[in-house]
Amino acid sequence: MKLKTALLAGAALFSLAQYAQAQNFNQLLAFGDSTVDTGWFTGATSGPHSTGIFFYDTAIAAGLQAGGNAHFTGPGPGNAQLLAGFFGLSANSVSAPGGTNYAIGGAFDDATLGPGFQNLFATTIGIAKSDLPGTAQQISNYLASVNGHANPNALYLITSGGNDAFYASAQFGSNAAAANVFLLSEAQALTNGIVALQAAGARYIIVPDEYQPPSADANAATYGRTIFTATWADLATAGVKFIPADTASVIAAVEQNPSAFGITAPISSNACVPPAVFTVFGITTGYGVTCAPTATPNSNYGYLVSANATQTHLFMDGTHLTEAGQQILADYYYSLLVAPSEISFLAETAIQTTFQTIIGIQQQIDLAERLRAPGWNIWFNGDLAYFKFENSTPGFPNDPAVPISGTLGVDYKWNNGWLAGAAVTAGYASPTFSLGGGFTQDVGSLSAYGAYYNHNLWSNLIGTIGWLHDNTNRTVPIGITVQPNNGTTDGYDLSLAGEVGYDLHFGPVTHGPVGGFILQQAMINGFTESGSFTSLSFGSQVRNSEVSLLGYQARYDWGMWHPFAQVLWDHEFDALNRVVTASLTTIAAPSFSMPAVVLGRDWATTTVGTQLTFTPAWSALASLTAQFGQQRATVYGGLLGVNYAFAQAPELPIVVKN
Repeated sequence: MKLKTALLAGAALFSLAQYAQAQNFNQLLAFGDSTVDTGWFTGATSGPHSTGIFFYDTAIAAGLQAGGNAHFTGPGPGNAQLLAGFFGLSANSVSAPGGTNYAIGGAFDDATLGPGFQNLFATTIGIAKSDLPGTAQQISNYLASVNGHANPNALYLITSGGNDAFYASAQFGSNAAAANVFLLSEAQALTNGIVALQAAGARYIIVPDEYQPPSADANAATYGRTIFTATWADLATAGVKFIPADTASVIAAVEQNPSAFGITAPISSNACVPPAVFTVFGITTGYGVTCAPTATPNSNYGYLVSANATQTHLFMDGTHLTEAGQQILADYYYSLLVAPSEISFLAETAIQTTFQTIIGIQQQIDLAERLRAPGWNIWFNGDLAYFKFENSTPGFPNDPAVPISGTLGVDYKWNNGWLAGAAVTAGYASPTFSLGGGFTQDVGSLSAYGAYYNHNLWSNLIGTIGWLHDNTNRTVPIGITVQPNNGTTDGYDLSLAGEVGYDLHFGPVTHGPVGGFILQQAMINGFTESGSFTSLSFGSQVRNSEVSLLGYQARYDWGMWHPFAQVLWDHEFDALNRVVTASLTTIAAPSFSMPAVVLGRDWATTTVGTQLTFTPAWSALASLTAQFGQQRATVYGGLLGVNYAFAQAPELPIVVKN
């Protein structure tokens, strides 16, 4: 057990470089058993999509005719279909044209004992079906259909192992040693299939454990934990980069407080009444596949105990979740996929906040160099901005924010055109996640700057070190509930910015080219959330930025007014392959990494404003800044500043005594 735990923890090392570009899901593919099956047995009366069990096929056909969907989860969409819907996709069974779900009710991890229903019913009623592939074979069938090239932009959902646990309980009872030989072999076979899937190009693979249904006896529950722990450990050892999902903890949380999720019926009760023939054969679970969306009794197919049973009950048939349960699982899977992207906004907000601080200091340098006499100067800027960052994939959350900051600076200007100073900034932002909740970010920074101006040529250099403090409140919709997840962390932001330009003078008009750079690194420390079964632990993240600036500016001197405008083309040189790593908090499991939000490489920054000189000592500054053309980013900023220049003491005459 210690070895397996170490393997699980060590898998985080493999996850750090998991993905090289932003996620862009264009397909959802599912493999596994009845918990993810979305209608394999729709054509149940004959052919490869038949159970091979006459009364099962007859009841499924009757249920279909009455409006059923041949889902083991009964009326309503399955979790794979609901998850796909978040991204505008579908996940219908491959038994129908265009389907992408290979899962088959009754499937084992492997097919070595005889796949699918052959295994399941050989230990119950002795009826076998030999042509239903296990999960590993389903993966092989998919890879064969795409000539060994898995879709790199697909989301893969693999839910399997529950039937293996049930079989082990029925076959070996409490003989754990014999059961483990079988279960570990099955886990390795599934691992081999997933290894092949990743090698073929799959990048986003969700591998959940499975909840324990009321129909599971003590041995089945124990063997279920064995096979899922083994599968995750085997995958980690093989270097598979996957997303673990702890559905067992999710369903356990629902069972502890069912009314919060709208579950008013007892957990042990079933939403569906089985067909009469099932009772004759002693089958009291696993019959949801026959259930029609009606509460009218019928002996030929399963029917609901009430019209709203799929929402008030958790289990359809003692084994499979109802539509309410399917939604809970889909919401949970979705939260795992998008959480790292949401947390990546912490570093992105820090980067943009520092951009605004740098712009304000540069504008104060310009005012001091052009309009102020040599000597000491103190100044203050107040900044108000609007940020909105969007993910590149539909279905992933966005992040609007309205940060505010203030900067107090002091500098000294020499007669020869040199200037040096320092500034301190305090800022606050409270971005919101489009899924709910958000975070607050407090910023404190210290800047040192220098500049030179000789009437035509000018330049400046600004170095800043910032300290960050974040409080997160990431809320996760799960079914009809909203789960809170709170955390706190710190970080830093380092930047170095420079500009150089050349002024051309035509009377009151001054204009000329400008170029520069902004180098920046924002680091957010790792932290662990608390509050619910959806809480995660996040590793530290670093956002590097290397931006070049090239553009033109102009100003007009008109009495006390000095309006100006600047247009810059900005280009980001840093690699756009940053990831954020997360870990489950409910169970020991490998960490997983997902791409951070990715913004466009090129954009234009436009600034318009005016400087005002009231007296030789007092001056002011007002400006508006906007970024245009950057993919997935909207940035506006407004600044108001005031200056007070201390009069330089006049030089005393030199008195020569005779």
